[in-house]
Amino acid sequence: MRKNRRTDEKLSLRLGTLFATQGVSQSLTRSFTTRFSQRGPDPDATAYIGLLEGDGVSLSSAQKTAIDTFYVTGKTEGWYSSLRRFYLPIWGAAAPNARCLVSGTSATFIGSFTHGSGFTHPSSASASNRFNLNYTLSDEDLTTENACLMALAYDDTAPQDRGIPTSNDTLIGAGAVTSRSIRINSKSSGLTPQAAWLGVNEDNGSMGSHGVMLANRKDGDTTLTRRNGSGISDTSTTGSLTGTWNDYPIMGFGSSTGPSGSITQQTDAKAGAFGIGAGLSSTHRSSYTDAVKTLWETCSGITL
Repeated sequence: MRKNRRTDEKLSLRLGTLFATQGVSQSLTRSFTTRFSQRGPDPDATAYIGLLEGDGVSLSSAQKTAIDTFYVTGKTEGWYSSLRRFYLPIWGAAAPNARCLVSGTSATFIGSFTHGSGFTHPSSASASNRFNLNYTLSDEDLTTENACLMALAYDDTAPQDRGIPTSNDTLIGAGAVTSRSIRINSKSSGLTPQAAWLGVNEDNGSMGSHGVMLANRKDGDTTLTRRNGSGISDTSTTGSLTGTWNDYPIMGFGSSTGPSGSITQQTDAKAGAFGIGAGLSSTHRSSYTDAVKTLWETCSGITL
C-alpha cells in the first residue's frame, strides 16, 4: 500500500508539472500569435502593393514582404515621416515605375526609356529624356535648408563603381546648373560624384557613384552619402548657401532648368530608386540608405 501510494504521488506531481508547463506554453503561444495578428501588414504597404498590382505587376511573397518591411522599418526608426516622394522604377513598365511609394501619385516619364528588371534608364543622354517627379520643394514644408535628394545608381559593368557613367552628368536635381541648384551629379573635372547644394557642395575624393546616393542639407551642413556593397561613406561640409533659388521641378536623369521641366546635365545612367525628403540626421541617413538598398536588392534580385 505504501509503495503504491508513493507511486501515485509521484505520478500526480509529474502530471501537475506537465499540465503547468503546457499551460505556460499555450499562454506564450497565444501571446505571440495575438501580437502578430494585431500588427498585420502595414496599411501603406498594402496600398502601394495594390497600386502596383493594378498596374499589372505580379509580386512574389518575398517582394511583398520586402515592401512591408521597408515601411515598418522606416516608421519604427523614425525616418519615414521625412519622406515626401519615393519611386522604385524596377518593375519593367512605365506605369508602376512612376508610382510614388509615399503619396500614391504618379511621376511622368518624358521621352524614350528602357524599363528593365531592376532599373530604368533613358535610351540616350538627351534633354528630351527625363523623369519628372512632379514635385518642387515649395509644394510642402521643405526648403533648401532642410531637404534631401536620393537616387540609386547602378553600374552593371565591372568594376561596378561608376553609376553615373560620364562627367558633368546629373542623376537627380532641380534648378539651373549654377550655384542656384540642388542635385546629385558627377563633377565637370571627372567622375567624382558630388552633392551640389546652392554653392555649398560636397564630394569625397575619388569615391564612385555606384550605389545609393544621398545629397542632404540639414543644420547648415551639406552632406554626400553613398552606400554600396562595401558599406557607407558619409561626409559633410559647412557653409552658407548662395545664389537665388529657382523653385523648378525636381527631375530624374537631369537637372531642371525651367518651370516646364526641361533639363541640362542629362544622363543615361541606370537608376533603381529616387527619393525626396526633409533633411536627415546622420543616424537617419545611415538607416534610410540601408533600407533602400535592402528593398531594391530583395525586389530586383540584383546585388549592389
